Amino acid sequence: MGKKKTEAEAPKVEEPKKDDTNHEEEDEPLVKELKDLDDQYLAIEKEYEKAVQELQKQYTQKQQPFLDARTKVLQSLETAPEEAKDKGTPALKDFWKQAMKNLPALEDHIEEWDEPVLEYCKDITKSWLDESDLAKGFRLHFHFVENPYFTNTELSKEYYVKEENPYTGEMSAKEIKATIIEWKPGKDVTVEKVTKKVKGGGAKKAKQKGKEKEEPRDSFFRGFFRNLKEGGHIPDDINLEEARELVDDDDEDDDEHMLELLMENDYEMGCCIRDSLVPFAIRWYTGEACPDDGYDEDDDEEEDSEEEDDDDDDDDDDSPPKGKKYHPPARGKAGKKDAPGGE
Repeated sequence: MGKKKTEAEAPKVEEPKKDDTNHEEEDEPLVKELKDLDDQYLAIEKEYEKAVQELQKQYTQKQQPFLDARTKVLQSLETAPEEAKDKGTPALKDFWKQAMKNLPALEDHIEEWDEPVLEYCKDITKSWLDESDLAKGFRLHFHFVENPYFTNTELSKEYYVKEENPYTGEMSAKEIKATIIEWKPGKDVTVEKVTKKVKGGGAKKAKQKGKEKEEPRDSFFRGFFRNLKEGGHIPDDINLEEARELVDDDDEDDDEHMLELLMENDYEMGCCIRDSLVPFAIRWYTGEACPDDGYDEDDDEEEDSEEEDDDDDDDDDDSPPKGKKYHPPARGKAGKKDAPGGE
């Protein structure tokens, strides 16, 4: 006799596993008590920060008349040479251009072709995004007189800020907005005309014809006046391949990290302009505010011998020098490796 057919066994249903990934273990009573004390301390710290903001607003108002007076002095035409009367600061030609070039955070971002444009800058000012809460961020204003390059009379930059960690006080930008520059025809200094050779023509011999094409190039007006946002896209004009080489980043998919570096560098530049350049511009113009680089002629011979020994190692090192910031190259042109930033 054959075996009786048995009913098909019902499929086993596994019980869903409990998701403990978001579960935090409850603190021990002693730890909880200490954290409560910590939170109360932090609450007082926040009160202190608000009080400091109010004090800061009061003293900013007291300081503003001196900045207004500086602008008036620089705009005076009484002693201005004839060739400077149509420039941004007739009384002291190239005032803002020179001050910006002496600021370590900007010196490597200003290209030769940017300088004629900056001659028409008449003032740089700052303001808060929200007077009731200064921690939300700040705004930079670059004021220009009428010029042959663009139609804007003001280029602005807005930094929307967040607190990274309440226990360290570290702040960072979550979004950066910049004015769109309205360039006049043929005056855009952020691009260059490149002649491309194209084969063509007769059957016997190929002729070389020149074809002009505009390509982006490094410029203060390109690198500084761009929009950046957390979780956003890296601007199309940045040459990602070259930028990754500059920061020694082999991960082609890590655009998030590259965007983070861009925003960090940009925020540091903005803080430097706000806290150093705007209030003390004349000292940056004269160079008095420039940090001492510790140069000593007696060390030249020793440094030269050390450089010879390090030549081989330097050839393989693509990372920026310590203490330096980089700015990414424009697509179509190699950029510089090091551009310092920070306060």
